[in-house]
Amino acid sequence: MDEDMKFLKPFSPQGKLQMNLAHKPEHTFFFDTHETKKLEDTFDRIKFFSDIDLGITMKDFILQETALSEIFVPVTSFDNSTVSSSNDEFVAMIEGVVYPWFGTAYRIDKIQFSMERTSVDLVDHSREAIVHAQGIANLFVDEARLSPN
Repeated sequence: MDEDMKFLKPFSPQGKLQMNLAHKPEHTFFFDTHETKKLEDTFDRIKFFSDIDLGITMKDFILQETALSEIFVPVTSFDNSTVSSSNDEFVAMIEGVVYPWFGTAYRIDKIQFSMERTSVDLVDHSREAIVHAQGIANLFVDEARLSPN
């Protein structure tokens, strides 16, 4: 494996994933208007779908990828009950420390626009999942509108 990618680990595409917050919502751009309890309850009800092949743990993101962690901060991780610490869970969402740069390791587009393969890819199309996906998409669009370019 390329030296620059040595901390990436295999992550098989899967549905029915749940997420954990890494920070209080008010300390994030993604969720600064949400209350902690409500957001955690929402994350417990929504089942996320990710089709990434490689992922990075929270610990490796912060401690090993120092250049990356100066620019981005992990906001959520994919819940994994088989690991001993949330630091060993894979990063699910990141956002820029200073700049409005955002990333998700799950497919918000499939929540709203991929109804035909639901039984195969296990995408959650519940109203709550759609509201979540629209909120993330609106954040992306609102931030893009701030740019004069």
